[in-house]
Amino acid sequence: MRNHEFKKLNVEIMKIKYTIATRFFLIISLVGALYSCSNFLDVPAEEVVAAKNMYRDKNDADAAVKGIYGKFMTLAEQYVVLNELRADLMDVTPNADYYLQQISSHNVSADNPYADPTPFYELINECNDALVNFTKMHNELKLLTEPYNQRYSDIGTLRSFLYLELVTQYGKVPYITKPMESVESMKTLEASAPMLDIPTMVDTLVNFMEGLPTLDRYTDPDMRTSIDGYPMDVMFIDKKFFMGDLYLWQNNYLAAASMYKSLMDMDISRANSYDSYKIPRTFDPYNIDKYNSGYYRYYYWDVNSKLNHWPYMFSTRNQDADFYTEWIWVMEFDKVYKPTNPFFKLFSKTQGDYMLKPSESIVDLWNSQVQQNGFMGDFRGNTGSYKTGDDNSQPEITKYTSEFDPLDPFNKQGKFMLQRAALLHLRYSEAANRDGEHKIAYYLINQGMSSYNPIPDGVTDVSMYQRTLKPFPYDFDALSSAVYHQPSMYRGPWYRNAGIRGRVYLGSLPIPEGADSLQAIEHMLINEDAREMAFEGNRWGDLVRIALRENDPSILADRVYEKLKKDNHPEADAVRQKLMNPDNWFLPLPAK
Repeated sequence: MRNHEFKKLNVEIMKIKYTIATRFFLIISLVGALYSCSNFLDVPAEEVVAAKNMYRDKNDADAAVKGIYGKFMTLAEQYVVLNELRADLMDVTPNADYYLQQISSHNVSADNPYADPTPFYELINECNDALVNFTKMHNELKLLTEPYNQRYSDIGTLRSFLYLELVTQYGKVPYITKPMESVESMKTLEASAPMLDIPTMVDTLVNFMEGLPTLDRYTDPDMRTSIDGYPMDVMFIDKKFFMGDLYLWQNNYLAAASMYKSLMDMDISRANSYDSYKIPRTFDPYNIDKYNSGYYRYYYWDVNSKLNHWPYMFSTRNQDADFYTEWIWVMEFDKVYKPTNPFFKLFSKTQGDYMLKPSESIVDLWNSQVQQNGFMGDFRGNTGSYKTGDDNSQPEITKYTSEFDPLDPFNKQGKFMLQRAALLHLRYSEAANRDGEHKIAYYLINQGMSSYNPIPDGVTDVSMYQRTLKPFPYDFDALSSAVYHQPSMYRGPWYRNAGIRGRVYLGSLPIPEGADSLQAIEHMLINEDAREMAFEGNRWGDLVRIALRENDPSILADRVYEKLKKDNHPEADAVRQKLMNPDNWFLPLPAK
C-alpha cells in the first residue's frame, strides 16, 4: 500500500462514529506487526459498518482479538517503567524528565503520565466489550463453540493480566467487567464497581480464570499463522503461565507448580522436545542461535575465548527453533507499522534521549558472580543486558535495542517481552521451594536437573539416578546413560537441562551453613531473577509478592534504598523509611 493511500484510508475511517473508528484504527494503525498491507490494510472505507454489525462472524471476532492486542502494545513503555524504575534494577540518568525522576524516587504527582491507570482501563473496556459480544455471537450461533472458547478465554486472560498489573501498582482498584461508555474518570469507575485489594483481586481472578472454557492455546490456523515474518503463536498470552502466576500470588504452591510444569513438559512442534522450555545446554561456539554462553572448548582459561550467545534471544532475527525454546509470549515492534518502539527514546544514547540506565545495584550483582572457571562476571551483565562506552561510563540498556544498525537508522525493531522459559523456571522454582521441594528448586536455578543426584563412579544400575522419582508436578527425568537399557542410549526428557546459571557458565550458589533452606533459596531466587530478567517488566511485582508473603517490607524497601543510595540520591533514607510501610508502596489513583 502506498503512503498516500494509507493516510487517506485513516482519514476516512476517523470520520466514522468514535466507537467504530477506535476499533478499526486499532486494527489498522496499532497492529501493523500482525498484518501485512496485502492482508488487512486494504479495507475499503465503504466496508466500515455500524457498530451493531461489528461482530458478524469469526473474522470479526478475530479482528477484535488482534485489535485488542495491538492496543496492548501501546502500554509497553508504561508497563516497563512502572515495573522496573519503581524497583531496584533501573535508574534515571541526568537526562531523565521530571516524571521519570518521580517514579524512581517514589514521589509521584497527580499529573504523572506514567502513573495514569486510564490507558489500562481503556483496554480493559475493550476487553469487556469483546467478551460481551463474543458471548452474544455464540448464543446467536454466529461463533461456534470451539472458536468461542478460544477467543473468550484469551481475552478474558488478558483482561485478568491487566487487573493483576493494576492492583500490584495501585494496591486497590475498581474491578469492572461490563463495557462502559467512558473510562476517563476514575471517580466514575470507583463508583461503578467494587474496589479490590491484592488478596481479593487475586481470589477474584482465580475464580474467573478457573471458570474459563479453556486454558489451552489457539488451535485455529487463522490464529497461528505468520504475518510479515512474525509468528502469531507467541503473540497471545499463555493462559497456563498466567494461571500459575495467580496461584503463586494466592500462595497455592502445588497448583502453581502444576500449571508451570505442564508448560515445561510441552513438546513444542517447532522445537526439539529436549529443548522446549527446558533451558538446554547446547553450547555451540559457531552457532549464535543457541542461547548458552561460555568459552571455546579447551580454552576455558583464556578470557579472550569467551563467547556470549545469551543475548541473541533478544535480537530481531528470523524466528527459528531456538526462538521457540525460549519465547512463550512476546510481541514485536516493526520498523513500518505502529506503534513504534518506545524503548529507543528511553535507553539509547545515539537514537534516543538516554533517560534510563541500569542501576549500580544490578551492575554490582552481575559483577560479583563467579564463573565455573573462576573468572568474575556474568555474561548477562555487560554485553548481555547492557553495554558501556570505551571509558566504562554511561551504561546503556540494550535488551530492547541491541540490533540497531546505523546504516539503517529508521529500523528500530525490538521486542515487548512478557513470558519466556527462564521466567517460567524461576516461577516454578519459587512455587516448588515454597511447597517443600527445595532440592528441585535449587538445581533448576543452578546447574539443572542433569546434575540432580548424579551417578557415582562404578555404578552399573543407574536407573535411580538423575531422576527425582516423584509424582507430577515434581517428576524430572534427566538420566542419560549408555549403561542403562543397553545397548541403546537412554535419554530422559530433561537430560539437556542446564539450569538458569549453568546456561551462562556460572557456578552454583551455596546455601549458607545452618540457614533455613526455604528462605535461603527464596532469597537466592530474588537475586537470580534480577540477573536473568532485569528490565523485562517483572521486578516490582516480584518484590511486592515476596515481601507480602514473608511479611517483611524490608525485602522491597532495602533494595530500592540501595539503588538510590548508590546513585547518591539525597532522599534515599527517607524513601526507605516510607517504603517500610506497605501502604506507601502503591501509586495514588487520580482524584478525578
